[in-house]
Amino acid sequence: MFIKSNVFLIAGVLCGVLLTVCEAKKEHQKQQQQQQQQQEVWEQDLSDTFKIEGSDQGIQKVNLKCGSDSMHVVLETEKPFTGVMYTRGSFYKQTAPCFVKPSANEGEKSLEMNFSLDECQTTKDGELYSNIVVIQNDPELITPGDSAFSLECDFRQPRNINVEASMQARDRNSTAKPITANATTTTTTTTTTLKPDI
Repeated sequence: MFIKSNVFLIAGVLCGVLLTVCEAKKEHQKQQQQQQQQQEVWEQDLSDTFKIEGSDQGIQKVNLKCGSDSMHVVLETEKPFTGVMYTRGSFYKQTAPCFVKPSANEGEKSLEMNFSLDECQTTKDGELYSNIVVIQNDPELITPGDSAFSLECDFRQPRNINVEASMQARDRNSTAKPITANATTTTTTTTTTLKPDI
């Protein structure tokens, strides 16, 4: 009787172990199935059900002012802009001065970016400084309505600077004619036309 009891006890323990193993295996299969379903969701072709269209946040004006040691970019839009503006290569860091986003949640109609000529991946070729600014309508996704502009500040060309002076002597008043000087570098602000990059 003692042997029969032990046999039933061992059989009961084995059944319990087998049930536990079977349940663990079923749970593992269920987890694998869920993972496979999750992967399938991301691998499906959604082109017929999901459309990305150009933004209706039209760019009204992009202006570049070249200072003697900096670039100043101003973006003006028709409607409040909720995206981001950054120099190419600065998206992942998302730090000023190379990355700008509206301070208000509802967006702004004007964004400004000001950076020195040795920042934000600006390239130098002699006296020609170049950079690319990206205007991305969605703060996270690149969409077909986004734009990129090539920025160039060219200090190779001499610029005319008009200087007016008036002098006053004790006995007589004298007003000098305007003096025009040619400069190879300038500390005044130069407005440069932007050209689309993409």
